[in-house]
Amino acid sequence: MRWSTWCLPTVAIVRAEFKAQVGMKLLMTLTRGGKPVPFGAVVTADNNQNSSIVADNGQVYLSGMPAEGKVRVKWGEGAAASCTANYRVPVQSQQQMLSQLSAVCH
Repeated sequence: MRWSTWCLPTVAIVRAEFKAQVGMKLLMTLTRGGKPVPFGAVVTADNNQNSSIVADNGQVYLSGMPAEGKVRVKWGEGAAASCTANYRVPVQSQQQMLSQLSAVCH
């Protein structure tokens, strides 16, 4: 995804096109083996290239997310330092500005 573009202004207003990522904003709590995933782990959604970093207690903020999907979590090298979690936002939460949910990482 491009965050900037270059254009040559020839009039007072310049049109620039950006591809917007549409989706939900989620505050997800991720656990693995009954404990929060490590602080600082990188979470990447299957539907886009954006990544977020896990905060305290396994919480991560994700935007542009579909109502259902999978996230990948990585905090080091090797299979023991990563996991994936499937999630589904309940229908009653899908119209909220920020949906909160929990997911178990395997």
